[in-house]
Amino acid sequence: MESWISRIFLKAVACLLVFGAATGYAENSADNSADNSVESINSAPIIEPFVMREDLKEADIDTENFEVGIYIGQLSVEELTAITLVGTSLTFHATEDLFIEANYAVGTLEETSSASNVTNVNSFTDDKLVMYNLSLGFNLFPGEVFIGEDWAFNSALYVIGGAGVTQFNGKDEFTVNFGVGYRFIITDWLAYHIDFRDHIFSREVSQATKKSQNFDFHTGVTFFF
Repeated sequence: MESWISRIFLKAVACLLVFGAATGYAENSADNSADNSVESINSAPIIEPFVMREDLKEADIDTENFEVGIYIGQLSVEELTAITLVGTSLTFHATEDLFIEANYAVGTLEETSSASNVTNVNSFTDDKLVMYNLSLGFNLFPGEVFIGEDWAFNSALYVIGGAGVTQFNGKDEFTVNFGVGYRFIITDWLAYHIDFRDHIFSREVSQATKKSQNFDFHTGVTFFF
């Protein structure tokens, strides 16, 4: 009887030992798997995003502050005719937005039948018209112009105004000018301009002195140096 009880007891102890060993092995296996997973994550290579960046060619104003230009346009002389005007300009960029511009332009007056009703208008002592002035400009809306996907050009819409002298019919007339312009920078040393201005000066019409509104539209190129 005692031997039978002993055998049962031994079997129970053996089962407990086997169960404990199996449980410990399972726990060790789980811990090792977790450690291996962490090591795998830590040792995995870091994949960084690859972004394709396109080079954008952008023209900007050169580091120099001076700009010299040539232009051609039309000057509509009040009660006379439109004449071809050829000129040159010299600009100093005081700041990014503020600049000072000097202009010199010449044109030739032509007698027209449309002005024949105005007394003494066609009797010119000098058919050459000369204008020179000094103006102050302000870049009102600087921006960019995009052509395609690879080119960007800086540009600016500016206002300008100043004073000078107009040599008209043998007389020097004090002249005030104001207007707007558009600058399109092609490269860091070359720009294209479009300008519209009103030149106001006094002259004699029908034996009376009056303020004359003379509209000037011209276009040209400038060079930075």
